[in-house]
Amino acid sequence: MRVYIMLLLLVVYQSVHAEETLCTEKEKIVFSCHAKEKIISLCNSSQAEKNLIYRYGRIKHVELVYPENGKKTKNDFYRSTQMLFGGGEKSISFKRMSYEFKIYSKIGRSDSNDHQESRIPIYEDGLMLFQKDKLLKQFVCDDGGEGFREDISWIPEN
Repeated sequence: MRVYIMLLLLVVYQSVHAEETLCTEKEKIVFSCHAKEKIISLCNSSQAEKNLIYRYGRIKHVELVYPENGKKTKNDFYRSTQMLFGGGEKSISFKRMSYEFKIYSKIGRSDSNDHQESRIPIYEDGLMLFQKDKLLKQFVCDDGGEGFREDISWIPEN
């Protein structure tokens, strides 16, 4: 009975937060998730122009918007991919002042002594903040995230 109640609460929590994003109604959601009480969103303001906008904060108080004016400049964002054990990682990054922001989605398998086929899949989405190639902070999506919801192949590779 306890397990049933816990699962029900988890489903309700995720469904309540699933629709919360910092993207506007006119924008497409490229990436959005909750990391504790904050929301990390990457939005495409125009399908024709393919103009990304990053937002971080709460619904009623957005703390960071990049680019600040919402206008695209040359190569603001770039993407990268990396192979991982049993999966891979996709990321979109941008630089602001001396910081690099990396929004990522990765799929892999647990590293255990079991046979490869029986290893548990690991899914993780989030944001990493770097300064001079040193990881300062990592925000892991606590609502599971959905990875990148839109095609990101048009973003220049790093």
